[in-house]
Amino acid sequence: MGAGHPRVGPGALLLLLGALAALPGPAQASGAAAWSVQEAQAADSGQAGEATADPLTVYLVTAAPGEAVWERFGHNGIWIHDARTGEDVFWEWGLFSFSQTGFIPRLLRGTMLYAMGGRYLSSMLQVYQAQGRDVWAQELALTPEQEAELDRFVRANALPENRDYVYNYYLDNCSTRVRDALDAVLGGSIRARFEGVETGRSWRWHTRRLLRPDPLAELGIQILLGSPADAPIDAWQEMFLPMELRAHLATATVPDGSGGERPLVVRETLILDGERGPPPTEPANRFPLMVITGILVALWTAFLARAAARSTAWKRVLGAWLVTWEGLVGLAGLVMVLGWLFTDHVFWYWNQNILQTNPVLLAVPAMAIPLLRGREPGPRLRKLLWWVRAIALAALVFKLLPGFEQDNWGIIALVLPTHLMLARAFPLSAGDGS
Repeated sequence: MGAGHPRVGPGALLLLLGALAALPGPAQASGAAAWSVQEAQAADSGQAGEATADPLTVYLVTAAPGEAVWERFGHNGIWIHDARTGEDVFWEWGLFSFSQTGFIPRLLRGTMLYAMGGRYLSSMLQVYQAQGRDVWAQELALTPEQEAELDRFVRANALPENRDYVYNYYLDNCSTRVRDALDAVLGGSIRARFEGVETGRSWRWHTRRLLRPDPLAELGIQILLGSPADAPIDAWQEMFLPMELRAHLATATVPDGSGGERPLVVRETLILDGERGPPPTEPANRFPLMVITGILVALWTAFLARAAARSTAWKRVLGAWLVTWEGLVGLAGLVMVLGWLFTDHVFWYWNQNILQTNPVLLAVPAMAIPLLRGREPGPRLRKLLWWVRAIALAALVFKLLPGFEQDNWGIIALVLPTHLMLARAFPLSAGDGS
């Protein structure tokens, strides 16, 4: 959902850390957007006559999700047209740069700095035209005083001393900043209208839905997100997504000046038609695939264990497999523990996946050295695998208790079968003195 250098979605930081996806450089555009403010205003025959009395017109601009992973969450901003100067400025809160001081440490700590700024509308439209993305403009029924207040706010917010903020992919991103700016000039009416309105959805649900076309990125984020991501969200919180902010504001009303109400959105115009299909409406059901994958990995492990019992060469293969699989699983657990204890990635906290991706498995590569040399493993490896299995099985019992409702059945299905198979392949009762 971000823009600038580079332009990314509101889940881009999760994507960077959870799926190790590469982010693009600045978007390159070609050609000009075939649209102008005059064409939009021509739909209202009285618009030109009102220009002098009310020189500002405010629009919520929303760009649909794009093709690349980092574009899956869309983008938005506030466009202010000034009839006195003919100026069209698009104000956005999704700017950041790889060259900023401390970029990598802040990224890892969850204290990434984003900034807001303005650019000409035509520049923004060129970028999204080149990407083939739909862009909508919703003219908002603000009073002249509210329009002037918003214009003063965004210009003050863009000053060097005000423009930076600590980004949070769900709670404080470029879409929530747009929402909050509009809510402020409307006297809190947006929050009053939508806060507490149940949606039946969660942060994780929306993240999985929008990453549906990118299963590996979805898997990485599924592993990293903890229990806080499964909390039900209301319509106010759901506006962390640009497309949801657009949809909810289309149902909002404001006073009409005569004791009644009128729609907040005067009109909506598709100003760029990227000819892309709509984003997914539901997350994919990956559970059957994860069950099958978990079983296949466990069967492969069982085959290697049986072959290793008869062959020195296969012992080395089994050792290499243990180093690879258990090392990766343990590394995932270590990232979760470090994120929980030492970063501000609050949606990684209380992550039950740690009980499956146990970080103690990082000791396996050292304990598998005898296998890599074609010999039987020592008692420490057997004990470690037995305790990892016991903890992973205990996690199933925990799922029956209140407070353990994290949506991680797929991760359990992917990892637990191999824990069970390894504990059986290396029993404590083996004649190794354990």
